[in-house]
Amino acid sequence: MRTTFSLNADYSLNEPVSPFRLVRLVLVLLFLSCLGSCSTARLGYSNADTLAYWWLDGYVDFSSAQKAKVKQDIVQLLSWHRTTQLPLYVQALTQMQSKLAANPSPIELEASFQQVEQFSQSVLLKALPELTDFALAMDTSQKAHLARKFEKNNEDFRDKYLDLTPEKQAKARFKKVVKQADDWLGSVSRTQEAIIANYLDKHPPNYTQWLDDSMARQRAVLQLLTQIQNEKPSREVAQAMIQRAILANFEPAEQTAQRTQAEASRVSIQQLMADIIRTSSQEQKVHAHKKLQGWIDDCKYLIARK
Repeated sequence: MRTTFSLNADYSLNEPVSPFRLVRLVLVLLFLSCLGSCSTARLGYSNADTLAYWWLDGYVDFSSAQKAKVKQDIVQLLSWHRTTQLPLYVQALTQMQSKLAANPSPIELEASFQQVEQFSQSVLLKALPELTDFALAMDTSQKAHLARKFEKNNEDFRDKYLDLTPEKQAKARFKKVVKQADDWLGSVSRTQEAIIANYLDKHPPNYTQWLDDSMARQRAVLQLLTQIQNEKPSREVAQAMIQRAILANFEPAEQTAQRTQAEASRVSIQQLMADIIRTSSQEQKVHAHKKLQGWIDDCKYLIARK
């Protein structure tokens, strides 16, 4: 998962929703609901069960018989998340405050990236039994519904990004990254705008490659579901199959040109973030510190509610 303190639209926000990232994003909604204003975060978390169900239903179209169990599973996951995960988020956010004040290096930012990925993996693995039960019960029409939803997402991505001229792509990317930086710092300086523009000039987007990668992951999920439907394995075997697929999504793939490019992009993004933080004024750092404190306070409020 690549959302915390992301200043680069290309790294997380422009990519089409991929299969395991789809599930990951739904589950980590429980974390993301804390990432906003105080009232929004608390309201979002309080309604996370409804939001998560609604979003998942849009992908797989739950049957009447499945609805009650899925809703119960989400409620139980929320309870576990509030008790065991939110305290960890408080620790992580507090550490981020210290890092921001001390001008973190790209290596330190990478540690934060990895920590957030670990959070999302923990939630997914916690939900593994429920994901397995659904995969075993999923029928052909639901798999077809999922395939159509994936294709709709892909078409939306094509319309939003691939149909733009290079000039419009560049303008939209710059505007989006500056907006993200503004959200963190209050308002970016001319120097920081120049840093962002220089980064974007050196790292043009490859929307076609992103879409191809996403579609490959989508096919892998549909193939896994087809295999489970055809072979009808035991629950234990099916759970092991899904667990391997989840873990594979977090583990580095073979060393290929594509992986090398992805790793280089990640490093460059961390350098961009480090440069923006390094050039931040005291006022900007205070703004970021307060934003993080708001999330910390939200998490503590939600923990106390139980």
